[in-house]
Amino acid sequence: MAMPPQDVQPELALLAQMKQGDEAAFVQLYRRHRDAVYRLALLYSGSTAHAADATQETFIHFMTRPSQYDPMRGTLAAWLCGVARNIARKAAGSREDSTDPGDLSDDLETHEAHIDRDTPLERILRGEAAEHVRRAIAALAPHYRDVLVLCELSELSYAEAAQVCGIDIGTVRSRLSRARAQLAQRLSPLASREDHRLKEAIR
Repeated sequence: MAMPPQDVQPELALLAQMKQGDEAAFVQLYRRHRDAVYRLALLYSGSTAHAADATQETFIHFMTRPSQYDPMRGTLAAWLCGVARNIARKAAGSREDSTDPGDLSDDLETHEAHIDRDTPLERILRGEAAEHVRRAIAALAPHYRDVLVLCELSELSYAEAAQVCGIDIGTVRSRLSRARAQLAQRLSPLASREDHRLKEAIR
């Protein structure tokens, strides 16, 4: 889901205060972004303990190296998610496969109108089947998993996801559409079982 544009000035003011040693400003920024960072780390690591470690390491990195964030290059949310993504990937020992040029061609052919806003991720992730969803997401190609996690779970805008992944917004949209379709396909047996259980329950 694409988030609406936000006024970044209050956040930049907090950042400036933090750089001057204001601990309360850091705490406010931490509270504002910790949930999104944790959700992203959890999807990459598959472990709550590893996700907590990655979240802590992300904010330690931010606290000790705040000047690495350049407001001219994008939002703080995207930068933090990028840091967390790299930390979680490194911890998991995973390496991103090179993107197949054919996949990129397919990306460019997918129209935004085909994106389903009512996604399987939104419907199922909060339920008992969350672990199945995590495994299904982990099985996606890395370039599809990236945009799905960033846009659906961390709730970054397309522009912010593009910043993290180093791609353009159009590619984010098309990859997100294909990621949703692949996830729906992987989860279709689960959805069928849930429908069967519901029908049995109301008989």
